[in-house]
Amino acid sequence: MSWSEPLLFFHVTLAVVWVGGGLMVQFFALRATMSGDPARTAAFGEDVKWIADRVFVPGSLLAFVSGVLLVVDSDFYGFGDDWIVIGLALYATTFLAGLLYLGPEAARVGKLSADGSPEAGQRGTRLIFLARLDLVLLFLIVYDMTVKPDFGDVESIVWGVAGAAVTAGVVYWRYRVAGAQGPPQAATT
Repeated sequence: MSWSEPLLFFHVTLAVVWVGGGLMVQFFALRATMSGDPARTAAFGEDVKWIADRVFVPGSLLAFVSGVLLVVDSDFYGFGDDWIVIGLALYATTFLAGLLYLGPEAARVGKLSADGSPEAGQRGTRLIFLARLDLVLLFLIVYDMTVKPDFGDVESIVWGVAGAAVTAGVVYWRYRVAGAQGPPQAATT
């Protein structure tokens, strides 16, 4: 066994943690926002920031580094391959969005929620919307890494972009519906 097999395992495992973690964050976001409880929403925002700093950022960086090492070690893949260029562009987009906006904004929304600010609901809804779009990009990376399209393979490109566009459209529609309804009210018993 060469060192590329364990490296590939490491790379795929980190991608699973990153994408699966992002999906789980969305389920927890749904529960926190539906509760209408500002304390729960605040704790959720703080938890997301903590997880992002300790899991998502290092995990995504290690997935990137291991992917680069796999390409360097490969005799048949190169940095000029279209699917690798696509993957790198998508990775840069989602990594920078998470590092520069999503993580810090989650912490800000958590603090606003803890302080009882009325601004927290609207900003939290927008943050969840943008995080869901980021998750669409993560799944598009998974599509790219498994299908390995090239720019001449129009059918694969169209399927990937169409799937991402439809999913992003549904995410946007849900964001608009949530915005029209306003933040949920805390349950009273």
